[in-house]
Amino acid sequence: MIPLTVLCATPPRTPGEDKPGGPLPYGMGALQSDFDVDWVVPSLGPLGRHVATRVDGAIRRLSPGRRGWMLARAARGGARGPVLSVFEDAGLAHARRAGRRRDRSPHVMVSCWLAQDVLDRPAAAASVRASLSSVAAVCVYSANQAVILEEYLGVGADRIRVVPFGIDVDYFDAGRLRSPRGGGGVIAVGSDSRRDYATLFRMAERTGIPMTVACRPRNVTDLRIPPGIRLVSVFDADYRALLHGADLVVTTTTAPAYPSGQTVVLEAMAMGAATVTTDSAAMRDYVVPGSTGELVPPGDCEALAGTVTELLRDDGRRRSMGERARDDVRARFTVQRQWKTVARVIGEVSA
Repeated sequence: MIPLTVLCATPPRTPGEDKPGGPLPYGMGALQSDFDVDWVVPSLGPLGRHVATRVDGAIRRLSPGRRGWMLARAARGGARGPVLSVFEDAGLAHARRAGRRRDRSPHVMVSCWLAQDVLDRPAAAASVRASLSSVAAVCVYSANQAVILEEYLGVGADRIRVVPFGIDVDYFDAGRLRSPRGGGGVIAVGSDSRRDYATLFRMAERTGIPMTVACRPRNVTDLRIPPGIRLVSVFDADYRALLHGADLVVTTTTAPAYPSGQTVVLEAMAMGAATVTTDSAAMRDYVVPGSTGELVPPGDCEALAGTVTELLRDDGRRRSMGERARDDVRARFTVQRQWKTVARVIGEVSA
């Protein structure tokens, strides 16, 4: 079996934990059918992990940050075969180190945020461009990002692969729960920096629609929380149960170049829930408007209110939308399909 070195800041889980994706994060266990995976994890210790999490979040995308460099150093003995880096922190650090050492091991980098980050910080493009010159292929989660990587970072189209994001449809399966679907009203979930809770809260205040919001306190700092908004913190099985009980899952974002919110949207779809999501070039790869979900213009409170109100009034429309969404996710957006596609890319650059 072909050896594969994987650089990822997220460590494997404890065996037996009932969490989505299996023992390896992001469902990467699917790679083990094709490769002998050597998992490289930085040895930061509890304090180091705390500091890295707090500090790296602001700098890890266009600058590798401490975790990225720790991963690169952990693999300094040389890869036994091709290298897969997940995500920008690990990828940029390894690319820079490999470039200096003239390491010829094929390197495939999974990129999540790079396209938007280089738009936000164009001054850093030259440094990132130099690092990426040693990367054999860059995998992105939406087709629109390819144009940005070509224009701003000089990554040729032959080195860019669009890989649809996938979720664990075995875990996010309504059939695994005994309670009936729905009945929990409107649900919103997500803690990344591109969530737009300001527009969501304006809509809630305007319509009076109650909803449950699962996010971090930092997402709603300085926002007035309207009456009827219930803030919660849920993980794993509790999060799955929250999606299962949702009548409608609403995901508002600032519409960045990458598909912000796609994890929640796909997991909700897999559970058979109807969804309303902020429209963006990236999310159009995942939601078919009027069929598997609805897309509304970014920051448009009126459009959001109208779409949410209409769907809440039409049980049949929500039900049929959820059924189509569930089938579409199982056909196109599974972790197995995602990592099999990445495996093919690794095979191509290693041939």
